Amino acid sequence: MAADILSAAAMAAQVRNGERPATALVRDALLRAEAAAPLNACSALLAHSALAQAAALDRRRAGRQPMPLLAGVPFVVKNLLDVRGHATLAGAEPRAQDPPATRHADAVEALVAAGAVPVALAAMDEYACGATGENVIGGPVRNPLDPSRITGGSSAGTAALVAAGVVPFGLGSDTNGSIRAPAAFCGIWGLRPTTGRLSLRGCVPYAQSLDTVGPMAGSAADLALAYAAMLGVDAPEAAQHPGRPTTLRVGVLGRGFADFAEPAVQSSVLRVASAFGAVRTIDLPDADAARNAASVISAYEVGRNHRAMDFSTRHGGYSAFVRQRILAGLAMPRDWYDIACRYQSSWRQRLLALFDEVDLLLAPSTPYAATPIGADVVEGVGRTYRPRADAGHMTRPLSLAGLPVVAAPCVGEGLPVGIQIVAPPWRESLALAAGHFLEAQGLCSKAVPRSL
Repeated sequence: MAADILSAAAMAAQVRNGERPATALVRDALLRAEAAAPLNACSALLAHSALAQAAALDRRRAGRQPMPLLAGVPFVVKNLLDVRGHATLAGAEPRAQDPPATRHADAVEALVAAGAVPVALAAMDEYACGATGENVIGGPVRNPLDPSRITGGSSAGTAALVAAGVVPFGLGSDTNGSIRAPAAFCGIWGLRPTTGRLSLRGCVPYAQSLDTVGPMAGSAADLALAYAAMLGVDAPEAAQHPGRPTTLRVGVLGRGFADFAEPAVQSSVLRVASAFGAVRTIDLPDADAARNAASVISAYEVGRNHRAMDFSTRHGGYSAFVRQRILAGLAMPRDWYDIACRYQSSWRQRLLALFDEVDLLLAPSTPYAATPIGADVVEGVGRTYRPRADAGHMTRPLSLAGLPVVAAPCVGEGLPVGIQIVAPPWRESLALAAGHFLEAQGLCSKAVPRSL
């Protein structure tokens, strides 16, 4: 695989400077996507529309017109977000019979307006109901670092294609960890923005009060660049002004988080924390209550969202696993949901209060590295894990609080693990700056995939 492709910034500079046409960048990305077919990460290639958009950019350059921030940069889109002219499958094959989208999702449109070119729709867990990337309808998405292992879900295809070097960045979505877990397992960067920061228009809902959309990238700089484009900002603050992260006050989440992780994951968090000046341990032993609240809210909302999507007549097209999840959500009493929402408010205030004492929080992204495809249970050091249930153990409480999180990859011996860099609401730039610093220090970087 092409693990050493140029950064998004370098690609766009080539197009702006006339060193390379956008059509050449797009053709190369399409060829890389075809070569990555064994990963089962693409649900569709967008060759016709991608080459047409790239040709329009080349005409613009030939006419000496101003070129946008991401001119000609290829990217991929989780097939949960609308891309004009294509059915939005959401990991569910029966949706291939639905009418094609008539417009881009807002998140896609923002990147296209910045000159980026969508070249593929990325595979995912069915209706985002999964944490492993193992879709019983389309088959598992395979990890470029070890194709016998999971990518994580539900933004499985985006993570795999970025990790494999097909594109410098892509779009995912994250409700309870669907960007952060795949980023950890595949050794790439991801960003879950503050809940409500970016528009979800054109995104098939899972649980709308927790849903977010965000970028996944091969470097901290590309992550910041893609996010800046999604915001409509000319250049990312984090890439321009990293500041002095060594002066940041950092809290490491201990009991309630790290105590569920494998020793290698805990060690990685502490190694990253050591790069900052002032570090303290913060215990949240009752975080399980937040996990339960997030699960209740998710189940209740996903059930009602699918009822609105005509579940009563289309349920035969669902896999048994997802159908059972929808039915469980529909059966959940409204009282449970209301209690969970009240707890959500108090939990958010509790976590916000932590930022009176620290600037950032650090926690594992997942309890372990990528597990084998098909494994219902895996044995850790003194603990048995269930990948379908436990991959989001570290991410759900932070989703419940709506906090922005950068997922940073830590590469060492064996498979990579992930670190969550958690900032106060609306302070994505702070977490991105910390990620940029850790990458510059050599503590966090993209993993190198194996050849297919």
